[in-house]
Amino acid sequence: MSTLTSPNFRNQSIDNIKGVLIFLVVFGHLIEIYVGDDHVLRSVWIFVYSFHMPMFALMSGMFSKASLDDKNVKQLIATVVVPLLGFEIIYETTEFLLKGNASVYANLIAPYWMLWYLLSLLCWRLLLPLFARMQFGVVFALALSLIGNYSEHAGYFLGISRTLVFFPYFLLGWKLGQSSLTIKKNERLIASTLIVIAAFVGSFLLKSDFDYRWFYGSYSLHRLEMANLTGSMYQLLQYAASTVIGLSILYLLAQKDLKLASIGRRSLYVLLWHGMALIILQETGVLRAIFKHDNTVALLISILVSMAITWVCAHEKTEWLTKRIILNPLAWLLIPQTPQAPIPTNAVAENKAIQPEP
Repeated sequence: MSTLTSPNFRNQSIDNIKGVLIFLVVFGHLIEIYVGDDHVLRSVWIFVYSFHMPMFALMSGMFSKASLDDKNVKQLIATVVVPLLGFEIIYETTEFLLKGNASVYANLIAPYWMLWYLLSLLCWRLLLPLFARMQFGVVFALALSLIGNYSEHAGYFLGISRTLVFFPYFLLGWKLGQSSLTIKKNERLIASTLIVIAAFVGSFLLKSDFDYRWFYGSYSLHRLEMANLTGSMYQLLQYAASTVIGLSILYLLAQKDLKLASIGRRSLYVLLWHGMALIILQETGVLRAIFKHDNTVALLISILVSMAITWVCAHEKTEWLTKRIILNPLAWLLIPQTPQAPIPTNAVAENKAIQPEP
């Protein structure tokens, strides 16, 4: 069996891809408030955001199961609900200590910043058993997203808008499965390479007035001033472009061992902690100092800083401390601790009766 098609390679390949995607999440968040007047940073940011969150949702779908038995529900609580609640408290407390009031997210009744993804993931996992049994589940999810975007109330509230917008990618990932990225074909490699190059060049050719808020998935068509058929067609075009670009990038990444599997396996901790790292950098003035440099220098420093943040947050010590101090105690509170049932006396006697003599 070739290494490309072996199960071990597939797992390693998927983890490598997750490592790249979570780095792009950190990098995108680091530069996003400074992209306004810098053409290079803005173009790179647009390229990254054209695919990285859609593909993160798609990858989450690949790892999800269309069943909700007791074991899966407990796992969902431990891996999604627990970190969501724990870090919601941590970030809101940090915001209050720094500014003396609740965050803008709390005022909007929305998850704090990057934590929207965990709430959306919880909703997707709960919806998956239902949509998995539909003949055209992805199409129906797409229709819900298009219709929902017409609501003037669509936005940050409870992350509903993003849950609807990125749900089709999640469902598509579940349908495709992990093996879809590991089949090597020369034609597909060439096509994927050309698509990625075209997308990267195209991001630099976009006009300066391009409304990049489309990539957030948290703005209604009313707020984007396109609550009409043209707006829906534009959204469909975005779905198509993000899917084609994203799958092309994932396919190319799957062909090489990037030595990022350990980061991919701990991507949750990068998601949870990188916001704190960026808050510290922002409050200490480090981010402002970075972006006072020439755009090329600022871009290189941003990449290096993002790599450092990703590495620290994905370190095994970070995982150990996070579990020990935050996740495990909270999981103990939320998940019923089922005591081990005692073995009946007669069963013990029978068991002893059949044991061989020493």
